[in-house]
Amino acid sequence: MSQGEWILRKAGLGELEEVLRLRLALMLELSEFETDSEQAAWVNVTRRYLEDALPEGRFHVWLAYVGDGAVACAGLTLFERPPAPTNLTGLEAYILNIYTEPEWRRRGISRRLLSELMEFARGLGAGRLWMHASEDGRPLYESVGFAPNPSTLEWEQPGGD
Repeated sequence: MSQGEWILRKAGLGELEEVLRLRLALMLELSEFETDSEQAAWVNVTRRYLEDALPEGRFHVWLAYVGDGAVACAGLTLFERPPAPTNLTGLEAYILNIYTEPEWRRRGISRRLLSELMEFARGLGAGRLWMHASEDGRPLYESVGFAPNPSTLEWEQPGGD
C-alpha cells in the first residue's frame, strides 16, 4: 500500500468518536476488560477525558484515514520535569495507543504515525520520548531507535483505582 491510499490527520474534538473507537479496539485486543461494566465505565471516563484533553492539547492524537474512516491512531502526552543534564528542556513525551485495525497492518501506517509523533515532539523540544511496547510493536519501535530502559521502575495502584 502506498501512502497515497491513506492520509494522516491530527485529531481534534470533531474526531473524538474515532479516537475512542480505535482506543477501545486496542483495549479489547489486549483483553483489558474483565466485564462489560468495566468496559462501559472505561468508555465513559475516556470520553470525558478526551472532551477536555483534545482541545486543551493535553493529549495529541493522529489518525490515519482510508476514505472517510480512520483505520489507525497514535497518541502522545507531554509532561515537564526539571531540566536534567541529558534533557535541558525538561520536556518529555509519552507515546501511547499506537493501533492499526488488523486488515490495515503491515502497510507502513504505524511507522508513519510514529514518525509524525516523533517529529511533533522534537518540534516542541522534547528531550525524551518513551513508551510501553507490545511484543508485536517492539520491532518497529526498536527500528527507529527506541531501546529498553532498565533503570525505570513502576508502581501501580492495587485494584486499578
